[in-house]
Amino acid sequence: MHTLFKRGLAALALSTLVSLPAMASNPGISSPDTMILGDSIFALSGDIHENLEADLDENIDTYARSGCQLTGGNILCSRLYSVENQYARADKSGIRTVIFNGGGNDIQLNSCRPSLSACMPLLNELEDRIATLVQKMRNDGIEDIIFLGYYNAVGSAEDLQDINNYSMNYKAAAYPGMGVKFVDVRADFAGRESIYITSDGIHPTAAGSRVLSNRILQALD
Repeated sequence: MHTLFKRGLAALALSTLVSLPAMASNPGISSPDTMILGDSIFALSGDIHENLEADLDENIDTYARSGCQLTGGNILCSRLYSVENQYARADKSGIRTVIFNGGGNDIQLNSCRPSLSACMPLLNELEDRIATLVQKMRNDGIEDIIFLGYYNAVGSAEDLQDINNYSMNYKAAAYPGMGVKFVDVRADFAGRESIYITSDGIHPTAAGSRVLSNRILQALD
């Protein structure tokens, strides 16, 4: 989202410096069997990671970084830390579950927005890449794969709702056949945006992160 991207540049740049991947953080607990990959929905505050570790009473590796795209790079997040490369570079020893998102920044930073028709080639490419990434996870013995969907953003990001709804509807229909648990959170946030989304119009508040954590926990059951 070019407008949103400019408005959130300073905050995201700072978060990129301070939100480096957090590995096993609870000493005395067994080695992690779960990892998180993705963008600033996970990485900006770190609340989802912390909530899940506390709720599950186990360590969870996270490689998520603010500003990162599913593929490629930008001034906030090098290509080295794209979601694809987060997984490629991750220590997968003993990992059985992957929780991830991706694609939001690819769309936000693309000139095709806000036209759904103009963004269709990009959306198709993203789905092809996600399918390839999921297959790599399967080949590596990952048993449980969870994709955290994007809620509809607000403010200057409202013009992306048609694109986001198309993308989320596609995932809801296609991902079960890929063996991926898709967590659709749009209904959870609809009408509660002032509580669950920060003033930048995109990132979850602590309360919003709690909702996202709870939905992930449901998918883990």
